[in-house]
Amino acid sequence: MDSNKKKFSWPIILALALHLTILGLFALSALFKPDKTESESAPEIIHAEIVDESKVKNSAEVSAEPVKPTESPVEEKIKPEMEANQEAERAIEQAKAEKTKAAEQAKAEAKQAEIARAKAEAAEQAKAEAKQAEIAKAKAEAAEQAKAAAKQAEIAKAKAEVAEQAKAAAKQAEIAKAKAEAAEQAKAEAKQAEIAKAKAEAAKAKAASEAAAKAKAEAERAEAAKAKAAAEQAEAAKAKAAAEKAEAAKAKVEAERAEAARVKAEAERAEAARMDAEQARMDAEQDQLAIKTAATAIKQKITRSWIRPVSATEGLKCTIQVRLMSDGTVIDAVVVTSSGDPIFDRSAENAVHKASPLPVPKDKELSAKEFKSITIPFNPDNSR
Repeated sequence: MDSNKKKFSWPIILALALHLTILGLFALSALFKPDKTESESAPEIIHAEIVDESKVKNSAEVSAEPVKPTESPVEEKIKPEMEANQEAERAIEQAKAEKTKAAEQAKAEAKQAEIARAKAEAAEQAKAEAKQAEIAKAKAEAAEQAKAAAKQAEIAKAKAEVAEQAKAAAKQAEIAKAKAEAAEQAKAEAKQAEIAKAKAEAAKAKAASEAAAKAKAEAERAEAAKAKAAAEQAEAAKAKAAAEKAEAAKAKVEAERAEAARVKAEAERAEAARMDAEQARMDAEQDQLAIKTAATAIKQKITRSWIRPVSATEGLKCTIQVRLMSDGTVIDAVVVTSSGDPIFDRSAENAVHKASPLPVPKDKELSAKEFKSITIPFNPDNSR
């Protein structure tokens, strides 16, 4: 800006100096103006002379240079001044044109800078808004993921508890089976010991009886047969008792398995019931949100469709009973609580018919249940 001022100040100073110089020259020319009597030409004396025409013609051909008109002293003085004045005026006009051009260029540059600044601010604002939208979206996704992960963790925990219970029941069954097998093995070993002891005693008795007398052989054989029968009966009773015990152990294992299955089924039913309850709660929340959203949209659409009567005063309100079809088409609309102004009441009913179809929820079942017949408080001054 300072360089432009310096650039424009020099031609102005030069022009002023030229104007002052021209004024001074005009003053000097006025002071030294020749007398009027001297400037008047004396009577012209004509001298006639006979010349040869051919010589004159040749002379004219030789000297074909044009004669310059003579200028008076005043014109000689004024001409530089006029030229200087014209030069100064041209310099002033050029300075003005350059100053105007510079001002227009500066104005255009300022306007371009303002436009660029506005574009930059708009770009920054759009960038900030996009960043805020991305952050909000990321938070919503993280919340949904956390909720889903918590739900999966609950399901996994329930399954793990059921698996642990089943595992514990299987372990108890294995322990019981091992105990039963150990008892059976102990019984078998005791039986073998008894048989071995009985054989030893029988061999000893046999030797004694053989040594004592052959007469007693028959009696001993009979006694042995009797003892054998008793032993066989005892063995049969023992085998029966062992079979009954094994059957009892088997029944116990089956009972434990059935109990584990019952516990698992109850856990699964409880989890299913909990999930059903959670789904029902979520569905109910969605239904309530849809009902609230539809009610607000219906009130807004009726208010937008309402034309205020000329006679209606501020603060009037009424209640309208509206019957709807499943798609929101208005069947009828009746004022059930009057505002006290019949014209206002009729305008409210007309607004409901004009707004048909009303924006009911897209769920047909919910719409038929909640919006078949609705009561709408109409208060247009409070809605705006």
